[in-house]
Formats: sequence, C-alpha cells, structure tokens
Amino acid sequence: MDVFGNKWLILAVLVAVGAVLLLWWPRSGAPEPLLALVDYTNAEGPDGIALVDLNPNSPTFGELKQRLPLGPQAVPHHLYTNRDGSRIYTTALASPTLYRVEVQDERLLEAVPLESEPCAVGEDLYFAEDGSTFYLTCMGSDRVLIFDAQTDRPVGQIESPLLMNPHGISAFEAIDRMIVTNTIRPGTGEAHSAVNVLELSTGEVLARESLAQSPDRPSAPVEVFFLPDRPIAFITAMLEGTIWAAVWDEGSEGFSFSVVDDGTARGQSWPLEVTLGPDGNLYVSFAQPGEVNVYSLEDPERPRFLRTLPADPGAHHILFSPDGRYMFVQNNLLGREGMNAGTISVVELATGREIATVEAFRDEGLLPTSFVLLGEPGH
Repeated sequence: MDVFGNKWLILAVLVAVGAVLLLWWPRSGAPEPLLALVDYTNAEGPDGIALVDLNPNSPTFGELKQRLPLGPQAVPHHLYTNRDGSRIYTTALASPTLYRVEVQDERLLEAVPLESEPCAVGEDLYFAEDGSTFYLTCMGSDRVLIFDAQTDRPVGQIESPLLMNPHGISAFEAIDRMIVTNTIRPGTGEAHSAVNVLELSTGEVLARESLAQSPDRPSAPVEVFFLPDRPIAFITAMLEGTIWAAVWDEGSEGFSFSVVDDGTARGQSWPLEVTLGPDGNLYVSFAQPGEVNVYSLEDPERPRFLRTLPADPGAHHILFSPDGRYMFVQNNLLGREGMNAGTISVVELATGREIATVEAFRDEGLLPTSFVLLGEPGH
C-alpha cells in the first residue's frame, strides 16, 4: 500500500473512533436542577421552608438543598409568588399570618414576618393585576385584608356579615368582580356552603350563593380559580366532592352557578386545587385517594373529563415544569389521617405515569404544605 493509501486508512480509523466517542463519551454537564420552595410543618421542631430540586433527571433530585426555620408552630400553609416574580410570600395558620420570603442567588436568606393584624388563620392571597395591592383571606377572623404591595403593610380590610371563615379568593378585574369562599370555622370544624360575589373596586358583597347539592350537607367551598381570558371561575367543594362553575352573564351582571363534575362517582373526594395546565386543560387535585383529574376546556362553560393522573394521598397543590413535560403534586392536607403522604409526586404528562417521588420530607418527619418554583410566578 502506498503512502496515500496509508493516510486514507488512518483518516478512516480516526473518523470511526471519533464517531464512537461522540456516541459514548459522557456529555459535559449534568441536567440543571429545577428549584422549588416548599414550606413544611415539623412535629419535632420548628416549621420552615426548604429549597428542593424537582428535576427528576438531575443528580440532586429530591434533595433538601437548604432549610430555613420559621419557628415552632408557625404552621406555614400556602406559598405564593407575586405577578412579576419579584416577591415570595407564605401564609400561616398561626400568628403572624403572613411572611415575606427573602431569596438571593438561589439561597433562602430569611422569612420576614409581616404586620397582618387583625387577621387570624391566614389562608389565600390574590395579587392585583397592576401590582399595587394584594389581598389576604383571614379564615379565623371573617375578613379580607388589603395590603400595599410595595410596603407589604395593611391599608384596608373587607368585612361583612356574609364573609364567614373566608378561604379561597380570586378576581376577574375586567368585570370588577371578586369571588371569596366561605369554608370551615377553625377549631370547631363547622362547615359552610356559600361563596360571596364582591365588587372588587369597593369591597361590597353583592351576592351570596349556596353551592351545595343537598341543604342537609355542607359542601365547604374551598378554592376558586378564574380562567385568565374569560369571566368563568371554577370552585372546589371540599366536603361534597364536586367542582362548580361560575359563569358571568353580561346582561344580568351576575354569575350562574352549576356543578360541572362530581368526583364521588369515581370514588374521589376532597377536591382542592384548581389550575390551568400547559396544555390548556383544567387540572383539579383530589386529596382522596390522591389523584389529579384533567378536563378539556374546549367548551369552558362545561369542562369535559379526560383522564385521571396518579399522585399520593393528600394530593393538594399542583405545579408544572417550565417545558410542560412534568406535573408535580404536593401530597398533604393539614396532616389529616389518610391525606398526609408527605411526598411530592412527579408525573410525566405525555404518558400519565408517576415516574418519581420526593420522599425526603417524609423521611425526615416533615410534612410539605405548599410549593412554588423559584423564579416562576404562581401558587
């Protein structure tokens, strides 16, 4: 073989070796973590907030990368990020009822207790679209507090004899309406069945509507969620196992209410969170047995059941990965027996399979209560 033939042979070998190396050589860099803030209760020590990696492909998946104590019996309940993602809050069932969580360079710095008198049992937040104010429901003191969103100080409150243990809160600002649910009286467990329709600009309660299929069985409406592009809200009736729709009628300037699904027909109860998925469908968690239902919004006034996705007992809050590939479900409702798995489920939306579970909280004797993705607006 002449010198040219040898060169071609050597070149061919080098190309073949290079191809093998491209196929088998480890890729540079591991998958990036997907960081979430998770608040938790702790029977053996201070309650707190943890930073957790939720990316199932990351080498640090499921690890509690940092823990920030809040104090004994703080009972953090719902984590929220405001509309522009600049501030994070957690409501609390004890006093103080609201904290601002300071984060810098993917590190939890401190949780600042905010003035929130006269509020007992802080539950849900609603952030005004213009960023000027936000609202806090006070389930233990029958009122809604209004905060200046720049100073985080109370600037007013909404009170009415019709507001009884308010929990869920949401608004559709284009029609100047807010809906607030009457849920359960803390300490006694006395349940209600009504929701209140308020004029957002004045705080006046314009209407009170009972959402119960039977007058003998309180339904405990808990969460309310408005679609972002039309004045239709969905409400979960916790003790009844139903999902209700509130549809705005421009002519009467009021809402009509109707049941759109009854989970008890599938052996499901305690519907809790309602949210919109990356596919445009509606997702609703059921704490028992621990599942998430998916509904088509092709006709938004009449959602159509599509499928049930797996989670664990106590299925509660729902998040989605930024790429729309995964659904995350926090599984615990107030530590109640049979609804306190203490895990976070990772479900692949394409297949509907639960592909991973965060068990670190349960393993350390903690119960996760809510979560938000770091840097992403949401609840």
